[in-house]
Amino acid sequence: MSRAFPVACVIALATLVGAYSNSFDNEFHFDDSHVIQTNLYIRNLGNVPLFFRDATTFSSLPANAGYRPLVSTTLALDYWMGGGLNTRAFHTSQLVMLAALGVMLFFVVLCVLNAAHAPPWGRWAALATATLFCMHTTNTETINLIHVRSELLSLMGIAGSFLLYIYRPGSRRWHLYLIPMVIGAFAKTPAVMFAPLLLVYRVLFEERLSLPDLFARRSWPRVRGAVLRSLPAFIVGAVTFFGVTSMDAPTVDLGGGNRWHYLQTQAFAWLHYGRLFLLPAGLSADTDWRLITQWYDTRVIAGCAFVALLVRLAWVSSKTPALRPAAFGILWFCITLLPASSIIPLAEVSNDHRAFFAFAGLALAAVAGAAHLAAWSAERWPAFAPAAPRFLAALLCIVIGGNAIGTYQRNKVFRSGETLWRDVTEKSPTNGRGLMNYGLTQMAQARYDEAKDLFDRAAAFNPNYATLEINLAIVTDRLGQPDVAERHFKRALELNESNPASHSFYAGWLLERGRVDEAIAHLERAVELAPGNLDARYKLMTAYAMRTRVAELRTLVMETLRIAPGDEQAGRYLDERGDIVLPAPPQVGALTAADWINTSLNRYNAGDFQGSIAAAREALGVDLGSAEAYNNIAAAYASLKQWDAAIEAANQALRLKPDYTLARNNLLWAQREKQKADSAGRVRDQGVH
Repeated sequence: MSRAFPVACVIALATLVGAYSNSFDNEFHFDDSHVIQTNLYIRNLGNVPLFFRDATTFSSLPANAGYRPLVSTTLALDYWMGGGLNTRAFHTSQLVMLAALGVMLFFVVLCVLNAAHAPPWGRWAALATATLFCMHTTNTETINLIHVRSELLSLMGIAGSFLLYIYRPGSRRWHLYLIPMVIGAFAKTPAVMFAPLLLVYRVLFEERLSLPDLFARRSWPRVRGAVLRSLPAFIVGAVTFFGVTSMDAPTVDLGGGNRWHYLQTQAFAWLHYGRLFLLPAGLSADTDWRLITQWYDTRVIAGCAFVALLVRLAWVSSKTPALRPAAFGILWFCITLLPASSIIPLAEVSNDHRAFFAFAGLALAAVAGAAHLAAWSAERWPAFAPAAPRFLAALLCIVIGGNAIGTYQRNKVFRSGETLWRDVTEKSPTNGRGLMNYGLTQMAQARYDEAKDLFDRAAAFNPNYATLEINLAIVTDRLGQPDVAERHFKRALELNESNPASHSFYAGWLLERGRVDEAIAHLERAVELAPGNLDARYKLMTAYAMRTRVAELRTLVMETLRIAPGDEQAGRYLDERGDIVLPAPPQVGALTAADWINTSLNRYNAGDFQGSIAAAREALGVDLGSAEAYNNIAAAYASLKQWDAAIEAANQALRLKPDYTLARNNLLWAQREKQKADSAGRVRDQGVH
């Protein structure tokens, strides 16, 4: 028996690794694009001090440049350890953090159970709680999105503060237990919710008061004492919160609509999260929820009823000392949801990954409640006593095992952009952003008509979406409608002039048409808005070189290399002595690289894949560093089912431009199809069928 518990811990860890074993090669998604892929700053560990001084280093999108230096630091470490944008390194780091958080939660829960005089199997209940939380299928929404590690790190801050407070009482004199909370807030500010959680802990377990006791006059001195002893946590938490938020870039935009409508919608969101805990089915990475505008809407009423039920359960369970861990878990759920459920409206009404913090509490409530029920049953029916622990263990194993299977299956949805956004369009059919992103996956495979149809459907739900206008411009250009494309580019700028992508993509289109001076103006604006935006920097280097603006090119190149030493794209403009080297100008009357790339695209659209490859190779003859040309070659070879050649060309495009989404999609397309062909035994040396 002495070895049973360590063996169970090893099995729990192995099950966790197994559940996430198919996630290591999943692509970057959502905000990963601007937080990681196109963010120049995370490519150099030397920028770590800058992360703590300048919030604009967090993202290449100004509206999302929140102050989260701890997140950027871990991303820079992953980039360094993986030797670049190696998704395996980022996902491995994510899973290690989840396992570490599970260990921390085990010890926190164990202390809570012991404080409530839990039954002899308390450590087993703590292990079950931590394992259920880590394995819960809904939490795949957090673990598969690399930038959402802010939730992981923030919750580790809360758990770390509890561990110091509980297991190192000496830290209380100088309030050293608050340090992990502060550190966690540097990843995401909800870490400061440790303060109200600590107050609840003190009331329930140190003062041994129930919730009804709070309203009894005889208990007020003890309540007042708990509040006063928790006051330093509230003060430090408030100072930390306002200090961190004051460091956000001034361009940060939380979005959101009517405050009251948002608040009443959150009642139904809480019911939704509660349902996901019990039955994690129908998960959507990007919901299509809208604000509920009427307070008497049945969804609002149902949500309020659920909140009332939670309060009632916490109220009743707090009366029984052995059930206070369940009350604590329920209150944890409510308290940690408050930051996203206040009168400060966020852009998304509901996100399934928002439940991550709160599910730690529900896992505790569920396991503690089940353990108490088993103990009560054994006491009431002695004949059942020997079977009670086994029955409880079997039930928990079924629940945890079911979630592990669900996690493994859900990871498959995050495998690629195409699988993820197809799932979003099925689960959230009125989500314009979901339709647009699914359209991008089709455009990456040169399915331009399908992409255009999806973009048009998205426009019906999001008619004033600048990013959608950019993509409409790109696809209409691919379909041979340059005038329509330019109108979409200009409308994107009208809708959001401060979006660097609007300037950068329009500038790329202008460069392809030889309108270099116009392109330079837009690219300079894009770099001004987002200094870490790689795409804009690379295009501006090309434009300066085309106009022989050596002084500006040198400044831009040196600044880029200062931020990310060793950057190949910037380094190719310098010789061994550090002097600027301009690409050889084309002969008079000769086509430019952009001309050849356009020709390549036109031939591809016409189904002339060999002609597309030939034109792209002509582009390389003019500009050997053209990632776009290699990407066209990759797409054409893939269309010819020459998978090896497609993979080689896509890899070359990514070496030149690591954040090139189209090339990465083409690479994954070719790798996936090659694997299918290999498994069926249909691949020949040339891969042609």
